[in-house]
Amino acid sequence: MSEEKNAPEEKMTFEEALAALEDAAEKLRSGRLGLEESIDVYDKSIMYYKQCEQILKEARQKIMIFDPVTGETKEFE
Repeated sequence: MSEEKNAPEEKMTFEEALAALEDAAEKLRSGRLGLEESIDVYDKSIMYYKQCEQILKEARQKIMIFDPVTGETKEFE
């Protein structure tokens, strides 16, 4: 299976990617898919997971925590 076939057509929001991941998990849990379709759904779910992970990583890098005692900000850990 090619990478292009499994790549999302456009960048999804976190909420869209998470919903697609949850939908894929539900399809896999249902047991109603054939082997080839299960593999395809699994491959796509990995792409959605990686997209969610990347969006969260980028968000963590942007978040700064304000310390009201010192008045300083520091990066989210």
